[in-house]
Amino acid sequence: MSRASHLLRVREGEGARELLAPTVGVFTPRVGEGDLVSPGQTIGVIEVLGVASDLVVPDGVAGRVSERMGGRLTRVPVQYGDALIALSSAELGDVAATRSAVDAVSSALTFPSPMSGRYYSRPSPNEPVFVSKGDTVSRGQTIGLLEVMKTFNRLVYQGDGLPERVTVAEVVPADGDDVVRGEPILRLAPHDGD
Repeated sequence: MSRASHLLRVREGEGARELLAPTVGVFTPRVGEGDLVSPGQTIGVIEVLGVASDLVVPDGVAGRVSERMGGRLTRVPVQYGDALIALSSAELGDVAATRSAVDAVSSALTFPSPMSGRYYSRPSPNEPVFVSKGDTVSRGQTIGLLEVMKTFNRLVYQGDGLPERVTVAEVVPADGDDVVRGEPILRLAPHDGD
């Protein structure tokens, strides 16, 4: 299932360009201060009434993130036209290197969140995590919990296009983070042996 996307508008500021919110909603950034961004890159997601859309950098816009709305917050309510991120200029070589890294990450295998909610990595505070970096995961295995409206739902590794067994390259959200439907819960790598 494909997700909608918004091409961001740009406002020229003093010494920086600002990428603006295309609508009212909740902004979940995927870049932080100091990161390089380039045309076509998704810098985050905006959720409006439960529908998430990717936020895409327009052609001709590149630079280093000098400021991000909400600072370290993972979800920020925004109004139409709010500056989501400010970009300072960057060397073209830096942007080209970042673009190839972004392409590699976007083509990587991920396990997306099936719904929006609060992610928990363990069944209770005193028990070990379900999965961590380097673990092998098999189809049907529980990889975490997602709290939605005070109900805890098991996240089970399954889905079309996912291999039978994989290795966890990264657990993306921290314990207790809010996640939006479609955002990656796990970044995965092929399993080396059986």
